[in-house]
Amino acid sequence: MILFIDHFDSFSNNLIGWFESKGLSFQKITCDKLLSINNFDDIKAVIFSPGPGHPSQYIESLSLYKRIPYHIPFLGVCLGHQLLLMAEGGVISQINKKPMHGRQIQVKPSNFSKYFKNSELHGRFVLYNSLGCKISDPIFSKNMVALASENSFVIATEHCLYPRIGIQFHPESFASPAGSKVLNTFLRLIKC
Repeated sequence: MILFIDHFDSFSNNLIGWFESKGLSFQKITCDKLLSINNFDDIKAVIFSPGPGHPSQYIESLSLYKRIPYHIPFLGVCLGHQLLLMAEGGVISQINKKPMHGRQIQVKPSNFSKYFKNSELHGRFVLYNSLGCKISDPIFSKNMVALASENSFVIATEHCLYPRIGIQFHPESFASPAGSKVLNTFLRLIKC
């Protein structure tokens, strides 16, 4: 079963729908009900959804992230990506004064990945964010790898040792034609 943490975002159901179409079962829990989660015996993966606001507003999600056993694959999308980076010690800051919602970008990987084949992170994706983590953040020389960046902000990352992936863009959106490649990569981690 996949534990899906919903940060009250309209894209959550799109993500769940994509994974359910692959025959996976979900337990969806909203981010305000996480303190009681301590048993991960039946959990094959954890996904943190997109959501509004700054990751520092999601204390329960940050706490849950730190309780996830290291061997369990983790995927953070948009806010979930920011929560991953913040929990690992990164600083999340404002990218632009105005939100950059619905902006398509061309992604090209800049570093080797343990999980993604080069072509799987290459393509057009859509961003819905105004916050991010700069590629100059010290965590990218310690425990995280910046897989791709745009305008000095990291848009794809993975942990150096554990199966933990973060993507700032929305692979589940119709405006991300290459999104299925990214989600299929995570699917491979789950089925291992």
